[in-house]
Amino acid sequence: GWSGGDLTQISIAIVKYWTTMIIIAATCCWIYLFASNPTIDEYQSRRPGCIIFTFIAMDVLHPCVYLWTVGNKVSKEDLAKMTFFQKVTSVGWWKRKMSAIVLNEQVTNIFRFVNPAYMFCLPLLV
Repeated sequence: GWSGGDLTQISIAIVKYWTTMIIIAATCCWIYLFASNPTIDEYQSRRPGCIIFTFIAMDVLHPCVYLWTVGNKVSKEDLAKMTFFQKVTSVGWWKRKMSAIVLNEQVTNIFRFVNPAYMFCLPLLV
């Protein structure tokens, strides 16, 4: 059976990697859309899928960043002692930066207002 929190850690890992895959796949969709040099008809048929997939990726961005950055043990004091090269090569520094960029009030407010607008405009986009 499951003991010692194994199920919790496995569930967190599944969600963490699944949300990361969605975000990477949304980026790849847009790269493929423009890199494949589509005709006008192909572009018109692929673009709605890219738009929809991008909004799905926006929905999972916050939980993804939170799960990757939770438990970051690098303190401000430790960062103050590091050189720039040490910071750039430190996983903890990147976790703090990503958390500061995505998990702030401004980005949260943008996502809060973009999603209802997306639901309203979705029939028009497709």
